[in-house]
Amino acid sequence: MISKGYSLIELMVVVAIVGIIAAIAYPGYQGYIRDTYQAQAVSDLKVCALALDRYFSNDFSYEDADTNNVCTLVSPANATGAAIKYNLTYQSLTSSNYVIRATPVGGSCGGLCIELSADGSQITL
Repeated sequence: MISKGYSLIELMVVVAIVGIIAAIAYPGYQGYIRDTYQAQAVSDLKVCALALDRYFSNDFSYEDADTNNVCTLVSPANATGAAIKYNLTYQSLTSSNYVIRATPVGGSCGGLCIELSADGSQITL
């Protein structure tokens, strides 16, 4: 008699192998997603910096940029609700300088916050 199909042991071995592969791959995937959102936040910071520079070319000051809604202060831009991954904030706006920061929605930096200054310097906090 020829048996067709798989035994329970064979199926359990396959499930165990798939589980091990998933356990190894998942942390790498999470890191990839985190890095992607951080790169998007850097891009949105640079877009905000360009908007601030355009504002400066018209008014010769950065001081009132926050009240005039110069930048989209979420990343990804135009995201709402749970889709927002980073909040952008003005750390300082003076007549000739600005510092803007991207902070993860969770609030803690832990190497994930990025600051961009008017001189183009970018630091990770």
